[in-house]
Amino acid sequence: MDSYMLLRLAHILGFILLGGGLLAVFISELRAYRTTDVVVFAEAAWYTAVFYDALALPGALLVGLSGLLLVIELGMGFFEAPWLVGMWALFLFEFVEGNTVTRVQFRRTIRESRVARERGALTETVRAEARTLLGRAAHFLDIPLFLVIVYCGAMRPESWSVVIVAVGVALAAALLLTLAVPRLARR
Repeated sequence: MDSYMLLRLAHILGFILLGGGLLAVFISELRAYRTTDVVVFAEAAWYTAVFYDALALPGALLVGLSGLLLVIELGMGFFEAPWLVGMWALFLFEFVEGNTVTRVQFRRTIRESRVARERGALTETVRAEARTLLGRAAHFLDIPLFLVIVYCGAMRPESWSVVIVAVGVALAAALLLTLAVPRLARR
C-alpha cells in the first residue's frame, strides 16, 4: 500500500471518528435537555465530555494531519480550489471553536451538574447556568458545518458560490437547531 492510500485511509478514519463523536455528543446533549432527573443530567454531561475527548478530538487531529499530508502528497496548493479552501477554513474554524467555546461549555455543564447533584435537584437556574446561548449555538453548529466539510471533500465544488451557499444553509440549520431543539426536547 502506497503512502497516498494510507493517508486517505487515515483521513476517512478521522472523519468517521469525528462525525461519530459529534453525533454522540449531540445525542448525550439531547438527553440532558430532555431530562428532569439530576442524575441523568449529570451523566449526560459526563458522556458529552467523554465522547468529545475520546472520539471527536482525536478524529479532528487525524483529519487535520492526514489532510495536510494529502495536500502536500498531491502537490495541491492550499488556495487553488474553492472546495479545498472551504474545507480548510471550516475545519480550522471548527477546531478552534471546538477547543474553546465548546470545551468551556461542556466543562461548565459538568461543573453545574455536580452542584445540582449535590443539592439533589435540577432547577431551571441550573439549566440556564449550564447552557449559555453561545454554548448552545456552538454546539448546534458542529454537525451542520461538519456536513459542509464532508460535502466539500466529496463533491469538490469548483464555484465559490456553491461553497458559500452550503455554509449559509449550515448556518441556517444551526440557528434552527439552536432555537428549536431545547424547546422541543423539553415537551
